[in-house]
Amino acid sequence: MEIENLKSEEYGEQYKDHLLEQWKTCVEMANCNSERRISTNNVYITVNAAIIALISFTFDYKSILLSMVGAIVSILWLNSIISYKKLNSVKYQIINEIEKKLPISPYAYEWSLLGDNKKYRRFTHLERILPWLFIILYIICIFWQVAICIFK
Repeated sequence: MEIENLKSEEYGEQYKDHLLEQWKTCVEMANCNSERRISTNNVYITVNAAIIALISFTFDYKSILLSMVGAIVSILWLNSIISYKKLNSVKYQIINEIEKKLPISPYAYEWSLLGDNKKYRRFTHLERILPWLFIILYIICIFWQVAICIFK
């Protein structure tokens, strides 16, 4: 499937103006998606913090169940991060395709500069660390509680 339905000659005089407006809309949608992603991450952080707080108050067999719930929540969080990454990648591919028709390509140029920077770490890589830390913490809580039950 091609991104362009009509060539500029077929479309008419307003082709470039409409193309620019569609580019602006795509950029706005990508930014909204990024904001939703941050909000979603904040919700998962809050839920995990609440679960950790509950575990610290109920350090008995219930903490095993809470740790399992926390691990499941963190796995869902990881899947959410992956989903948002895929969605954003597609959105920026579309933006890059539209930019090929415009006089300049700021997003494509930005990514080429970032790609040359060896120290740059994509946000998604850093973003995935936190759910894994929670999962590890939940696993430690489970083993700790099981060890307490066994050695009592």
